[in-house]
Amino acid sequence: MPDMTRFPSSASRTATFRLVAVSSAALAISLPAAAQSAITLREVTVTAPASPPEQPTGTLATGLPGTVLETPFAVSTVPASTLREQGGTTLQDILRNVPGVQADSGFNGSHTQFFTVRGAIADSGTGSNRVLRDGVRLSNYPFVPAFVESVDVLRGPGAAVGVRSEPGGTVNIVTRKPQMSNFGSVLVGRGSQGARETSVDLNRVLSQERELAARVSATRSDASEWRHVPDRLEGIKVGIAKNDGDRLHLRAGVEATDQTYRPDYGVPSAGGRPVAVPRDRQFGEPFADSTTDNSIVDLHGDLALAPGTRVALDYTHLESRSASIRNVLFGSELQGQPAGTYARATAWEPATHRRIDSAVASIASRQAFAGLRHQFYADVSHYREDLNQPSLNAPASAGTPINVYNPVFGRQVAPIAGTPGAVTRQRLHSTALSVQDQVDYALWSLVAGVRFTQQSFLYGTTGVQAVDESRWSPKAAVLRRLSDHDTVYANLSTGVAPNQVPSSANRSLPSRRSAQLELGWKSLWQDGRLSTDVAVYQLDQSNMISADLSTPNLFDFTTAGSARSRGLEASAAGSVTDRISITAAYAYTAAQFRDNAMLAGRTVPNVARHSLNFWSHYAWNDQWKSGAGIHVQSRRFADTANTAVMPGYARVDLTQTWRTPLAHGQSFELQMAVRNLFDRPYFVSSHLHVSRYVTPGQGRNAYVTGTYRF
Repeated sequence: MPDMTRFPSSASRTATFRLVAVSSAALAISLPAAAQSAITLREVTVTAPASPPEQPTGTLATGLPGTVLETPFAVSTVPASTLREQGGTTLQDILRNVPGVQADSGFNGSHTQFFTVRGAIADSGTGSNRVLRDGVRLSNYPFVPAFVESVDVLRGPGAAVGVRSEPGGTVNIVTRKPQMSNFGSVLVGRGSQGARETSVDLNRVLSQERELAARVSATRSDASEWRHVPDRLEGIKVGIAKNDGDRLHLRAGVEATDQTYRPDYGVPSAGGRPVAVPRDRQFGEPFADSTTDNSIVDLHGDLALAPGTRVALDYTHLESRSASIRNVLFGSELQGQPAGTYARATAWEPATHRRIDSAVASIASRQAFAGLRHQFYADVSHYREDLNQPSLNAPASAGTPINVYNPVFGRQVAPIAGTPGAVTRQRLHSTALSVQDQVDYALWSLVAGVRFTQQSFLYGTTGVQAVDESRWSPKAAVLRRLSDHDTVYANLSTGVAPNQVPSSANRSLPSRRSAQLELGWKSLWQDGRLSTDVAVYQLDQSNMISADLSTPNLFDFTTAGSARSRGLEASAAGSVTDRISITAAYAYTAAQFRDNAMLAGRTVPNVARHSLNFWSHYAWNDQWKSGAGIHVQSRRFADTANTAVMPGYARVDLTQTWRTPLAHGQSFELQMAVRNLFDRPYFVSSHLHVSRYVTPGQGRNAYVTGTYRF
């Protein structure tokens, strides 16, 4: 057996995490208790507005907070409360509420999920998801509902924040921050096949006079083991904030997560469709579980220099260590064997280390000159990501064939020894400058901005050479107010994102580029309680990776590829009546490869032409609320070669919630969720390149949560 002493045992990591969580929570509780006598709380009278305020958009599109109606880009903000109300638990669950976002396959556990936006594949060569956390891109960052305030999505390139702009769009996970009030909650959830979650969130004012507050969130989550693979995540997030009225805001935070999981590669395809086997059948038998341990430190400060003008400084540091052990079906069906027999192979990355440092200085200003209102934003950022990923080659004897129709388990043995393999390195050093101005005049708004990026990028095995490049990414938009409740807009936006594969000369490739033209219409209804938007777009990608046919190596690439997506998207969110609320998202997406040595004219995989998500809640009274939702996707190709198809499906979910107030502003809420009510078989997504790894969807399952708020 290999020497595993370098990695702490699962029990050791669990004990350490629990100790940190309990100690931090106890500290957060005891501090305000000791200072209670020194805190004088002011009496506050809250008057409800005549109608709810319009939904904010975050800062992804323009760098400045704004409202949906006044932003000339397709943006969505989905509060974490929406995820809970719909009985969801994952990033893909919350992203279903955004039109044009569809699931993609990754194999780092159900807490770290992949997606496509507007038919653009976010992963250009490696298994690494592309999300921002509070405006900073963190590779393979897990989605932890207990830490999340909301999820912001910009559809299309041109993000004003973050080190890069993915071609299809940007997903930003906004985490919880300390607030100047005392509150807390405890959530306990239990579901089918071992799904469970226990989370604690505690916010305390340490000093009212000094405007000092702290917040601690801790969680343990076990994903459903309906496909017989464990996935447990434990985490803690601690933050402290200091304010000086609206003049100065300071914040510091620490976050740590510990994930233990077993990669799930789903089922293969045969005859153009996923094989007809029980949906819970598992074919991998790795000799140990995989682990990922992340630790994050983030610092933030912003200062008002003058009325309408603020400067901000942000720094984020991530350290990630992981051990990945995958046992998978390998190659095509074996000849001379019964149909459905595959070889198996073990991939073993025992000690991956990733480090990310991001620093951003920005200024935002709202000023008026000569009858024009200007909203100015500028930032300078530096981003550094270093990855060192050694792999060990397991001997061929470590893999035993398996028949997917009549599997015999238990014959897989751990490799006796691992022989040295390749070391994959990634180094991205990027410095960028963004400048943007929005000019408002009468009924018109004009946005013009540009981002200049200079970076050195290296990705590949030993000896790979870096590529140095400079890129300009302009964007422009115009918005016209038709009334107090309607706006129309048009924009042209561009972006760049590194290609994470080497060329046949063992040199990293220049970045992928994207350009999008979009037209949209946004409206408010019911006195602002219901918002709708419609957008049409054309998104072009160039400098995409394409197979290099001049070499026999399947992993040699060029940048001769291109792709185009065209689509229509529509969404609605808010209250239809005093009792009925809805969330709806529909997208028509046509995405195809264009220039490509092997894939020209083929459809981008995992992208359905039609997708629909509709949720409605009915409040019977102040205590009882019923919810029903349907998620629909048309057929999708399962691989880039378009040789296999995942059939279309419709999935129905139900929720029933009971909430009762308690003394002193406390409350208790109990929710029952039934997902896939009619037990429909369906497939969530597939691997990007091959149809051998198709992920089935879970059958009918239930989840119950109880939440105590105080």
